[in-house]
Amino acid sequence: MQSGDSVAASKISLFGGFRIEKETVGPIWLTGKRGPAIIAYLTRCPGMTATREKLADLLWGDSDSEHSRNSLRQTLSVLRRDLSRAGVDIIHSRRELIGLRPDTVRVDVEEFESGLSARSAPDLETALAHYIGPFLDGVYLGSNAFDDWAASERDRLLGRALESFEKLARLVDTEAGLALADRILGMDPAREESYRLKMDLLAACGQRDRAIRTYEACRSMLKKEFGVEASPETRALWQSLLSAADTTTLQSANAPPASQRSGRPSISVADFVNLTGKRGDDFFAKGLVQDITTALSEVADYVVLSGLPSLEKNGDELKTPALVRARYMLNGSVQRSGDELRVNVQLADAGSGHNVWAQKFDGHSENALEFQDRIAQSVVLAVILELQLTNWKVRDKSPPGPPEVRRLVNEALMKYFEMTRDSLLVGIELAEKALSIGPDNARAQRTLSIAISMSVAFGALPREQAQIERAIELAKASVLAVPDDEIARCILSFALESSGRIDEAIAECQHAISLNPSYPSGHGDISMLFALRGQVGEAVREANEAIRLGTHDVIDFWRHHGLVVALFAGGDDRRALEVARKVVRTKPGFVRGALYWAASASATGNNEEASRAIHHCLSQLPHLNLGNVCPGFVPRYVKDHHHSRFLEMLSRAGLPGS
Repeated sequence: MQSGDSVAASKISLFGGFRIEKETVGPIWLTGKRGPAIIAYLTRCPGMTATREKLADLLWGDSDSEHSRNSLRQTLSVLRRDLSRAGVDIIHSRRELIGLRPDTVRVDVEEFESGLSARSAPDLETALAHYIGPFLDGVYLGSNAFDDWAASERDRLLGRALESFEKLARLVDTEAGLALADRILGMDPAREESYRLKMDLLAACGQRDRAIRTYEACRSMLKKEFGVEASPETRALWQSLLSAADTTTLQSANAPPASQRSGRPSISVADFVNLTGKRGDDFFAKGLVQDITTALSEVADYVVLSGLPSLEKNGDELKTPALVRARYMLNGSVQRSGDELRVNVQLADAGSGHNVWAQKFDGHSENALEFQDRIAQSVVLAVILELQLTNWKVRDKSPPGPPEVRRLVNEALMKYFEMTRDSLLVGIELAEKALSIGPDNARAQRTLSIAISMSVAFGALPREQAQIERAIELAKASVLAVPDDEIARCILSFALESSGRIDEAIAECQHAISLNPSYPSGHGDISMLFALRGQVGEAVREANEAIRLGTHDVIDFWRHHGLVVALFAGGDDRRALEVARKVVRTKPGFVRGALYWAASASATGNNEEASRAIHHCLSQLPHLNLGNVCPGFVPRYVKDHHHSRFLEMLSRAGLPGS
């Protein structure tokens, strides 16, 4: 078979079971279970290739080396025969390596995962259409290694699917969103976040009574399945529904569309005013508005309105058009001096008229399109970050620095908030560039510090003392530059925690909270520190306060992880397991969270789940063992009995010895 004729000749489907089909023939029948298992495993390996030893251990781990190798040879021979009869040639071998020819197959899981980064509803819907059932559903070999690997992948992919279905539900109209919420609950009836999603959507379309009944169903499920009450954020949503007025007629007459009441902030982008006096610059101003609107619309967190009149000033007050009900208004103006262009952009709270953010951009008219692209990108980055700070009730007190430093810092923060090992390393690279341009810029210093500290926490960087000391020194410099910056104080606290300096870290967090009691990161970080010190009651209280203040933001998983660390120290293993599951579903690449998932599962006697959790950890960081996990990778509990119990549970779960 020529590769040019086989690009899409064979399709391998792993969702809902295992199927392999040739485009022109249909399904291909394979003998036994282990042949399909080999193909399934190879599709998920880097380069679709694995060693013979790995495959033999995976499928025949209970046999000795000679017998397992012989079984592998026989299975590969039968597999090649079955495929050859169908005219399919997808397997290649090279000495100790067995692999699939990537140009001859399409894999549904690969197409599913590659499409999940889509920002538009149609593209995301296309990716999710591949998820027709659990990964390798019904495929069990009786081989612990293979079955554990498949179970770990099954859980990981289910988590990604649930998260993405929820994202899609908030992008589509309310009716379609409710159908998706019901589908998510069908996939995982014990997922508390899905009940909140349904409550949000029902409230958005005015069905408050149904939303309250959904809360009761959620509460009943949690009591029956886990013996716990609903989380603070679910109860807060329920209480907001109860406090709503019983009569909604007047509200309905004046309410904004449901899409604006879905929990996503709405932003209207007004026409930019051309102050240059040149008619030709009208096109530049209109193009700029279109570019900004398009870029903002690609961010799923916002509802974007465009084509609205500019904000007008009436005395000292901003006057908005009567029909505009967006929460925020973005407007601007264009000025010219010769070939030099200046664009001023402001983001204002439409209700109060207060400016949230403002910035000016300078460029040359001969590079108008390039200048336009640069402004659009910078505006979107700045708006996202400023609204995040506004949501936290935080004003960034550090000077932004020159435009290029500001842009690089904002890009670095966006990569940081993606919270993956790859994105954190990109964030470090961008922050390093910003610091090379502005060595004394406090924002660049603290951004590089937190990117380094979090990269160590995620395992993207090795835990080397030199790295940790650099993070501490950078954070100290940013605090020295702006002593009343609560953001810098928390970043310094996190760097100190990485070095095991718990008491100093607590002092920095307490300072941050004294500066701004509403800052969720201050409460979340001190919760983790109290938990490590064994102050369980204080830790749980601070974690719940952090979750309340920062609900649904991008680092919500971190605050829940702090709650897990506290609950485990306090011996509330069942509740710790429940919250740890949520952390791993939200952020599968956060191995610290998965280690506590393993420990709490082991402590509650869920041995199979504990084993899956350890496999999940080792699939991402194969070098982890009992000798380097704590304090090498996970911060150490201050009290010896907490530390020893944590290691004991990890050992029971199957983490290898040193």
